[in-house]
Amino acid sequence: MSDYNHDDGGSSCLRCCFSFTVTLGLTSLFMWLSLRTSNPILSIQDIYIPALNKTLNSTDYQKIYIDLKFDNTNKDKGIYYHPFNVTLHYYINASTSISTSKIPISNSTIRGFYQGHNKKARRKDWVDTYGVPWEEAVKTVDGGGLAVFRVDLTTVIRFKILVWKTKKHRLVVGTDFEVNGVGKKERKKGTRLKSGATELGSGQFPVGLGLVVFSVLLLVFN
Repeated sequence: MSDYNHDDGGSSCLRCCFSFTVTLGLTSLFMWLSLRTSNPILSIQDIYIPALNKTLNSTDYQKIYIDLKFDNTNKDKGIYYHPFNVTLHYYINASTSISTSKIPISNSTIRGFYQGHNKKARRKDWVDTYGVPWEEAVKTVDGGGLAVFRVDLTTVIRFKILVWKTKKHRLVVGTDFEVNGVGKKERKKGTRLKSGATELGSGQFPVGLGLVVFSVLLLVFN
Protein backbone atom coordinates (compact mmCIF):
# COMPACT_ATOMS: atom_id res chain seq x y z
CA MET A 1 0.00 0.00 0.00
CA SER A 2 2.85 2.35 0.86
CA ASP A 3 4.53 1.60 -2.48
CA TYR A 4 1.29 2.44 -4.33
CA ASN A 5 0.95 5.74 -2.46
CA HIS A 6 4.57 6.60 -3.22
CA ASP A 7 4.09 6.04 -6.97
CA ASP A 8 0.91 8.11 -6.99
CA GLY A 9 2.70 10.97 -5.26
CA GLY A 10 5.48 10.83 -7.85
CA SER A 11 2.95 10.95 -10.72
CA SER A 12 1.17 13.93 -9.15
CA CYS A 13 4.47 15.73 -8.76
CA LEU A 14 5.34 15.02 -12.40
CA ARG A 15 1.96 16.33 -13.60
CA CYS A 16 2.37 19.43 -11.45
CA CYS A 17 5.83 20.12 -12.86
CA PHE A 18 4.57 19.52 -16.39
CA SER A 19 1.64 21.92 -15.96
CA PHE A 20 3.91 24.57 -14.45
CA THR A 21 6.43 24.26 -17.28
CA VAL A 22 3.76 24.48 -19.98
CA THR A 23 2.21 27.51 -18.30
CA LEU A 24 5.60 29.16 -18.00
CA GLY A 25 6.37 28.44 -21.64
CA LEU A 26 3.06 29.87 -22.88
CA THR A 27 3.48 32.94 -20.66
CA SER A 28 6.97 33.52 -22.03
CA LEU A 29 5.66 33.16 -25.58
CA PHE A 30 2.87 35.67 -25.06
CA MET A 31 5.25 38.13 -23.36
CA TRP A 32 7.69 37.83 -26.26
CA LEU A 33 4.95 38.46 -28.80
CA SER A 34 3.68 41.49 -26.88
CA LEU A 35 7.18 43.00 -26.56
CA ARG A 36 8.18 42.31 -30.16
CA THR A 37 8.71 45.52 -32.14
CA SER A 38 8.83 46.45 -35.82
CA ASN A 39 10.73 49.35 -37.32
CA PRO A 40 8.63 52.17 -38.77
CA ILE A 41 8.17 52.30 -42.55
CA LEU A 42 9.65 55.46 -44.07
CA SER A 43 9.02 56.49 -47.67
CA ILE A 44 9.41 59.40 -50.09
CA GLN A 45 5.97 60.48 -51.26
CA ASP A 46 6.99 63.41 -53.42
CA ILE A 47 10.07 65.22 -54.76
CA TYR A 48 10.18 68.43 -56.74
CA ILE A 49 13.32 70.08 -58.15
CA PRO A 50 12.41 73.34 -59.94
CA ALA A 51 15.91 73.60 -61.47
CA LEU A 52 15.19 70.45 -63.50
CA ASN A 53 11.76 71.58 -64.69
CA LYS A 54 12.35 72.23 -68.40
CA THR A 55 9.32 74.51 -68.68
CA LEU A 56 10.92 76.99 -66.25
CA ASN A 57 14.18 77.03 -68.23
CA SER A 58 16.16 78.24 -65.23
CA THR A 59 18.38 76.80 -62.49
CA ASP A 60 18.23 79.91 -60.32
CA TYR A 61 16.03 78.32 -57.66
CA GLN A 62 18.12 75.40 -56.43
CA LYS A 63 16.20 74.14 -53.41
CA ILE A 64 14.61 70.67 -53.37
CA TYR A 65 11.14 69.93 -52.04
CA ILE A 66 10.88 66.64 -50.19
CA ASP A 67 7.79 64.96 -48.74
CA LEU A 68 8.47 62.08 -46.32
CA LYS A 69 5.97 59.67 -44.80
CA PHE A 70 6.40 57.86 -41.48
CA ASP A 71 4.23 54.80 -40.84
CA ASN A 72 4.20 53.13 -37.41
CA THR A 73 2.66 49.70 -38.04
CA ASN A 74 3.00 48.53 -34.41
CA LYS A 75 -0.48 47.90 -33.02
CA ASP A 76 0.25 48.82 -29.41
CA LYS A 77 3.67 50.53 -29.37
CA GLY A 78 4.46 54.19 -29.89
CA ILE A 79 7.77 55.47 -31.28
CA TYR A 80 9.94 58.34 -30.07
CA TYR A 81 12.06 59.74 -32.92
CA HIS A 82 15.20 61.72 -32.13
CA PRO A 83 16.12 64.44 -34.69
CA PHE A 84 16.71 63.08 -38.20
CA ASN A 85 19.77 63.79 -40.29
CA VAL A 86 18.69 63.93 -43.96
CA THR A 87 21.40 63.68 -46.62
CA LEU A 88 20.88 63.97 -50.37
CA HIS A 89 23.33 62.73 -53.03
CA TYR A 90 23.48 63.14 -56.79
CA TYR A 91 24.79 60.39 -59.08
CA ILE A 92 27.22 61.68 -61.68
CA ASN A 93 26.79 60.23 -65.19
CA ALA A 94 23.98 58.00 -63.94
CA SER A 95 22.30 57.94 -67.37
CA THR A 96 25.40 56.62 -69.16
CA SER A 97 27.33 53.37 -69.13
CA ILE A 98 30.26 55.11 -67.42
CA SER A 99 30.89 54.10 -63.82
CA THR A 100 28.95 56.46 -61.59
CA SER A 101 29.84 58.05 -58.30
CA LYS A 102 27.63 60.00 -55.98
CA ILE A 103 28.34 63.38 -54.44
CA PRO A 104 26.66 64.96 -51.39
CA ILE A 105 24.43 67.90 -52.31
CA SER A 106 22.33 68.58 -49.20
CA ASN A 107 22.30 68.04 -45.47
CA SER A 108 19.36 69.02 -43.30
CA THR A 109 17.63 68.11 -40.05
CA ILE A 110 14.07 67.10 -39.17
CA ARG A 111 12.94 67.72 -35.62
CA GLY A 112 12.24 64.68 -33.50
CA PHE A 113 8.68 63.77 -32.56
CA TYR A 114 6.47 61.10 -30.99
CA GLN A 115 4.27 58.86 -33.14
CA GLY A 116 1.44 56.81 -31.64
CA HIS A 117 0.73 53.19 -32.53
CA ASN A 118 -0.85 52.54 -35.93
CA LYS A 119 -0.33 56.21 -36.84
CA LYS A 120 1.01 57.90 -39.96
CA ALA A 121 2.87 61.20 -40.17
CA ARG A 122 4.24 63.45 -42.92
CA ARG A 123 7.17 65.83 -42.90
CA LYS A 124 7.52 68.26 -45.84
CA ASP A 125 10.25 70.82 -46.42
CA TRP A 126 12.35 72.73 -48.94
CA VAL A 127 16.03 71.90 -48.38
CA ASP A 128 19.07 73.85 -49.52
CA THR A 129 21.57 72.29 -51.92
CA TYR A 130 25.25 72.78 -52.68
CA GLY A 131 27.68 71.54 -55.32
CA VAL A 132 25.05 70.17 -57.71
CA PRO A 133 26.35 69.94 -61.30
CA TRP A 134 23.15 71.50 -62.62
CA GLU A 135 24.44 71.77 -66.17
CA GLU A 136 24.96 68.01 -66.37
CA ALA A 137 21.63 67.23 -64.65
CA VAL A 138 19.71 69.58 -66.94
CA LYS A 139 21.42 68.08 -70.00
CA THR A 140 20.36 64.63 -68.84
CA VAL A 141 16.66 65.45 -68.49
CA ASP A 142 16.64 67.64 -71.63
CA GLY A 143 17.79 64.59 -73.56
CA GLY A 144 14.90 62.51 -72.23
CA GLY A 145 16.91 60.82 -69.51
CA LEU A 146 16.42 60.72 -65.75
CA ALA A 147 18.62 62.39 -63.15
CA VAL A 148 19.34 60.00 -60.29
CA PHE A 149 19.53 61.07 -56.66
CA ARG A 150 19.69 59.36 -53.28
CA VAL A 151 18.26 60.24 -49.88
CA ASP A 152 19.55 58.82 -46.57
CA LEU A 153 17.96 59.27 -43.16
CA THR A 154 19.69 58.61 -39.86
CA THR A 155 18.11 58.85 -36.44
CA VAL A 156 17.69 57.14 -33.08
CA ILE A 157 14.34 55.68 -32.00
CA ARG A 158 12.83 54.34 -28.78
CA PHE A 159 9.65 52.31 -28.52
CA LYS A 160 6.99 53.05 -25.92
CA ILE A 161 5.33 49.91 -24.55
CA LEU A 162 2.54 50.80 -22.12
CA VAL A 163 4.35 53.18 -19.72
CA TRP A 164 7.87 51.94 -20.43
CA LYS A 165 10.44 53.03 -23.00
CA THR A 166 12.87 50.63 -24.65
CA LYS A 167 16.56 51.32 -25.05
CA LYS A 168 17.70 53.49 -27.96
CA HIS A 169 18.07 51.93 -31.43
CA ARG A 170 19.89 53.47 -34.37
CA LEU A 171 17.82 53.65 -37.55
CA VAL A 172 19.56 54.16 -40.90
CA VAL A 173 17.52 53.96 -44.12
CA GLY A 174 17.86 55.24 -47.66
CA THR A 175 16.88 54.84 -51.30
CA ASP A 176 17.69 56.04 -54.81
CA PHE A 177 15.11 57.96 -56.82
CA GLU A 178 14.88 59.30 -60.36
CA VAL A 179 13.77 62.77 -61.41
CA ASN A 180 12.28 63.57 -64.84
CA GLY A 181 12.15 66.64 -67.07
CA VAL A 182 9.44 68.38 -65.06
CA GLY A 183 11.49 68.13 -61.88
CA LYS A 184 9.28 65.46 -60.33
CA LYS A 185 10.06 62.01 -58.95
CA GLU A 186 9.57 59.59 -61.84
CA ARG A 187 7.88 56.93 -59.71
CA LYS A 188 4.40 58.19 -58.89
CA LYS A 189 3.88 55.98 -55.86
CA GLY A 190 5.79 56.30 -52.62
CA THR A 191 9.36 54.99 -52.62
CA ARG A 192 10.27 53.09 -49.47
CA LEU A 193 13.50 53.85 -47.67
CA LYS A 194 15.21 50.58 -46.82
CA SER A 195 17.85 49.32 -44.45
CA GLY A 196 20.08 46.28 -44.68
CA ALA A 197 19.67 45.65 -40.96
CA THR A 198 17.11 43.21 -39.56
CA GLU A 199 14.10 44.87 -37.97
CA LEU A 200 14.33 45.28 -34.22
CA GLY A 201 13.09 42.16 -32.46
CA SER A 202 11.97 40.44 -35.65
CA GLY A 203 12.91 36.83 -36.19
CA GLN A 204 14.64 36.54 -32.83
CA PHE A 205 13.63 33.62 -30.64
CA PRO A 206 14.48 34.29 -26.96
CA VAL A 207 16.95 31.88 -25.37
CA GLY A 208 14.91 31.61 -22.17
CA LEU A 209 11.81 30.60 -24.09
CA GLY A 210 13.83 28.04 -26.01
CA LEU A 211 14.99 26.42 -22.78
CA VAL A 212 11.42 26.24 -21.51
CA VAL A 213 10.24 24.55 -24.69
CA PHE A 214 13.16 22.11 -24.50
CA SER A 215 12.21 21.23 -20.90
CA VAL A 216 8.62 20.58 -21.93
CA LEU A 217 9.76 18.20 -24.64
CA LEU A 218 11.92 16.29 -22.17
CA LEU A 219 8.98 15.84 -19.80
CA VAL A 220 6.67 14.71 -22.59
CA PHE A 221 8.97 12.11 -24.07
CA ASN A 222 10.50 10.75 -20.83
